[in-house]
Amino acid sequence: MGLLLALGIYLVEKGDTGLGTGLIAGAAGVFTVKLIQFKKIARLEAQGKVAYDERSMYLSAKASLAAVRIYILVLAALVLTGSAFCPDWSITPWDLMGFLLALLVFLWIGFYYYFNRLE
Repeated sequence: MGLLLALGIYLVEKGDTGLGTGLIAGAAGVFTVKLIQFKKIARLEAQGKVAYDERSMYLSAKASLAAVRIYILVLAALVLTGSAFCPDWSITPWDLMGFLLALLVFLWIGFYYYFNRLE
């Protein structure tokens, strides 16, 4: 996580804001998820409950599947829209991948907590 953050800051300083922002957002997403997870586990252990169960793995798998499905739809829409309306769009593939990586991380986090409240 620290390596992602350091690499993201380095890339932003060099001028590659897309990939750098994506790496920083990815590191922030991982940090946020791990912090929330750590606090929840500490609270459950303080109450004397079992902190790990199969439900968290089930929710994580379900959230990742939903995030990847939405990601694929968004990516397909961007490619179709971009090729139809802006074929000479001046964005590098690396910048686009950085933004889409950040989108995928945020989708996974969002769906995980959505399914956690739903089930």
